[in-house]
Amino acid sequence: MVHVLIDLFTQLLANLGNEGMGLAGRPSALVASRQRFQSLFQNVAQMVWLKDPQGRYRACNPAFEVFMGLPEARLCGKLDDDLYNPEDAQRYRESDLASLRATQPVVKELWASAVGGNGRALLEITKVALRDPDGTPNGVLGIARNVTACWQLSQFEQLRSRTLELLAHRAELSHLLRVLVDGLRVLQPEQACLMALVTPGAGGLVWRVAAAAGLSSAVIGAVEGQPVQAGQMPCVATALHCAAQPFANADGKMLGVLLVYAALPTQPDPVGLDLLAQLARLAGLAVDRHQVTEQLQANEASFRALAEHTPEAVLVHRNGSILYANPAALRLFGARSDTDLLGTSAQDRIAPTYLGQQLSRRRAIEAGQPIEPLVESRFVRLDGSEFDVEVQGTALVYGGQPAIHVSIRDISQRKHAQEQSRVAASVFSHALEGIMITQPDGCIMDVNAAFSRITGYSREEVQGHTPSMLNSDRNSPLFYQELWQSLVQQGSWSGELWSRRKDGEVYAQLLHISAVHDQFGQVMQYVALFSDITERKVHEKRLDQLAHFDALTGLPNRVLHADRLRHAMAQAIRRKQKIGVAFVDLDGFKAINDTYGHEAGDHLLITLAQRMRQALRDSDTLSRLGGDEFAAVIVDLAHESDCDPLLQRLLEAANQPVVFGTSLLQVSASVGVTFFPQAKALNPEQLLRQADLAMYQAKLAGKNQYQFAGFVEAKF
Repeated sequence: MVHVLIDLFTQLLANLGNEGMGLAGRPSALVASRQRFQSLFQNVAQMVWLKDPQGRYRACNPAFEVFMGLPEARLCGKLDDDLYNPEDAQRYRESDLASLRATQPVVKELWASAVGGNGRALLEITKVALRDPDGTPNGVLGIARNVTACWQLSQFEQLRSRTLELLAHRAELSHLLRVLVDGLRVLQPEQACLMALVTPGAGGLVWRVAAAAGLSSAVIGAVEGQPVQAGQMPCVATALHCAAQPFANADGKMLGVLLVYAALPTQPDPVGLDLLAQLARLAGLAVDRHQVTEQLQANEASFRALAEHTPEAVLVHRNGSILYANPAALRLFGARSDTDLLGTSAQDRIAPTYLGQQLSRRRAIEAGQPIEPLVESRFVRLDGSEFDVEVQGTALVYGGQPAIHVSIRDISQRKHAQEQSRVAASVFSHALEGIMITQPDGCIMDVNAAFSRITGYSREEVQGHTPSMLNSDRNSPLFYQELWQSLVQQGSWSGELWSRRKDGEVYAQLLHISAVHDQFGQVMQYVALFSDITERKVHEKRLDQLAHFDALTGLPNRVLHADRLRHAMAQAIRRKQKIGVAFVDLDGFKAINDTYGHEAGDHLLITLAQRMRQALRDSDTLSRLGGDEFAAVIVDLAHESDCDPLLQRLLEAANQPVVFGTSLLQVSASVGVTFFPQAKALNPEQLLRQADLAMYQAKLAGKNQYQFAGFVEAKF
């Protein structure tokens, strides 16, 4: 996402930099470019700022103002030397200079302190040099994402694993609590902390400081020995602001308290409170175990108590035979009870491809050699199914003898998600179909290579624009309005439309658009998949032409003639009008073929077909039935006699000579005519046979004329 923002900002800044060149003559384009930049700059969630080559702040967005605790007006024109201590300012300036020298964006994680006193945060900062057309740097664009929470979570997981490992190795309580307070100090360096335990004193229970970090001896001494009073925490008269997190054992008996001190009052946040609570629980677990018995480190029951309450699966094995499995392990391996696992071989729970890895780790642990603390592996459930895990192994004493403690975490979902992301990225890059991803407002976020191949537009040319730049004039605005309405209401749309390539060529497109929703049902993106079906449309049109039109003359063939006659018959009944059906046969056509050849005959047929079609009206239909036989459907007749002028023009068109090379070709036509509706119900074929019989009457009567079929017309 940061790379996308970098691309968008640099492109928009480049456009703004061209206002004296290409955009100067187009004020509306310049305004639009500025508006796009301002909209993105002001509304993006990440912190964004601009500096000149000398390191002065030129602009920043609201997210950066919030983090810094200062408005943009007080930041602009300032150097880092004006805002930070010399050490931090030097680090930030070196980062700017590195980005000015680099040809690609520079990404680095830095601890940063807010100028306005809003605290310290770990930022993932991406910086890119802004350059003039000649390549001269003219500033630095910075985009930052606050990754403090992710870092804290990672550090806490390491601290938690380290604490559990120390508990498993029977570490001294003082050392374990020291690790906890030092860990909290690493997580929140602006805070100091102290761990005080409830212990018996001469006059009753008192507070004893077990571990502290970042506090003066005066503060520690003030807590040490204070009497424990019900419902009250240790208090110290100090300028520091204090928060207390007590911890107790499983029975609710208070064991101690974790005190956290800060120089400034801060609003409690859920993440910080949860962190203190979890550290306090770990401290309570450690203290509780220490107080149960002085031999807790070698006590099997204490280890079981710890393992029973951890969400991670825990196995203990000796010489490869499983001695203990906690409830989480039973669930993980699909065991109904511990008897399904106890006494079985630990090797049976390892996937064959990872057996060598785990046996090597086992030998190293047994030999006391160092190993990688946490590795990814693959284990096997009791039903034979395999799953991905993170596994940690350590040596311990169990039942008075050396054994190996194994902590297991199922990472199948994480691996599956990673694989899905990899496959999705591969599909996006290599798909033959064009893919376009847009924001909910329709602005294009990304396209794949097939999109560029089909449309001619590169990814950079379409980003930030809407798909309307691809529209052709073959689809009406109503079409696009209905498409968008269907997409909003139903979440998808599929169909065919005409689109326009970069070079202006219009092509047919088969398109499917789907909405992508978040867990709350809100639209996050629209994904469009499309393919170029222009060749298919041309092929379909050609097939339709072959199926319904005569290949020589281009007139409707017998199949299409029957369909249009059927339609005309139905329309005549509705309108209470008449239609005429004429059967046309050319007189003397065979002699033309025999004398001049088939090429001349074809030329004659093509020419006369055009003339006879022009002799009829646009609403009428002239078809070629085959050879030298034609049929006409003459519609919208109030009376049968209305047909006479058209029939006469038809005869005249057929009788006109046709030039072929140096020869003059001439034929005439015999036409038979019948009408619909009649007193008797008829179908199209029966009407055509009536007209055919009337045509023979015209030939017998001397040709070059038309004859009517003698059938009774219907009365409306």
